[in-house]
Amino acid sequence: MLTNRIPSAFWRKWLVCGVLSLAFARPGLAHETDQYTIPVGEEMVDMGDYFNDYFIAAIEEGVRRANRRIDVALGGDGSQFDPSERRYGSGALRTYDTSTSGQTLGYLYSGKAVAHYVRKSIPDAVTLIEGLERALHSREVTEKYPGKIVAYHPSDFDCVYAKVHFPLDPRSVFRLWRASSVKANGTYLGTDKIGHFVDMGYHYFKVYTRLREKKGLSERKAMFGAAHAFDTGIMSESSVLGYATAGAYSNADMTSNYVGCLFYRNLTEPVRLKGQVRPAIVVRTGDYWKLNDHVKGEPDFFSWFISDHYDEALNPSHYERGMRKPMRKAIKKRCEGLADWYADENGDRRSPGYFQDKMYELATYYNIDYNHSRKFDDLIHLDEVCEEELGK
Repeated sequence: MLTNRIPSAFWRKWLVCGVLSLAFARPGLAHETDQYTIPVGEEMVDMGDYFNDYFIAAIEEGVRRANRRIDVALGGDGSQFDPSERRYGSGALRTYDTSTSGQTLGYLYSGKAVAHYVRKSIPDAVTLIEGLERALHSREVTEKYPGKIVAYHPSDFDCVYAKVHFPLDPRSVFRLWRASSVKANGTYLGTDKIGHFVDMGYHYFKVYTRLREKKGLSERKAMFGAAHAFDTGIMSESSVLGYATAGAYSNADMTSNYVGCLFYRNLTEPVRLKGQVRPAIVVRTGDYWKLNDHVKGEPDFFSWFISDHYDEALNPSHYERGMRKPMRKAIKKRCEGLADWYADENGDRRSPGYFQDKMYELATYYNIDYNHSRKFDDLIHLDEVCEEELGK
């Protein structure tokens, strides 16, 4: 029998993996994007404005929620902050709860409160990603850009992951949750990165806040602690969010988690983004919060939270040993298209050195450790796999 030829430890490993994955994984964060299979010869629309508008609207909604509770705490009825139901491309914003039980003005005037209400104004990761998928592939959106691609989702047969797992590997189930690739502010990323940014970013933020308030750690040490709090354990890239469900530790996911934390911090305090200090998004005016003047004055406000770190072809994941050979083979078949896809502004193919330098550059977030795997010798990078197809 088959079980006589394969050690029982093998079956125990995958049984445990499957049970943990199915029991604990969040489907919204188990979505996988394929950034190696690209629409050759097509042009993708830059949807930076779409995400910019979405997040500004969500922040405004969060500020209204916080202000309504402040108004009630001050003795008002909150009616000046209309709780009208609003719907955006990725799902309805949740309804208001007018209760201020346990919420003092001290709390409502804190960064924690603003981050909480902004987070509450964005759907959960599953709804967010699935909502983005529906919206970006909808006729309403695609008809605005005739002849161009808004979001790209290869078929299951064309996907780079189609044949990388052992057929009975329970993690194959999670490949059913797919995320499209989109372009935003010049960066290619999967819609799953937005889910990580919003959801895991908030978990990072809560750890960061706790380390600052209860442990008295410095900003740098608290951010380091927040990033490493999800390095091991069930809900981490080393387990359910990575190896256990996808066989990969996504360095791009880790960056989006980290920058998501910076987003929640930046709501009420200046933070360093892309190497530059950026002012707070929300400020106090009298008794209430409001958007800072620069937010709506910058048409590309949200671009400060988007970077090439989210592109899994440029910032490759660390795959389990058994996946590397089939992944390398699958990527090799796509090298011609990838070489043209990442050509420079003149249409010339970039050199292998460009991709190698980019990989090392993206291993930190502008020289800050975001918990990259650091296993460079095992990474499948384009300068090595596609050396023959790239420019010289």
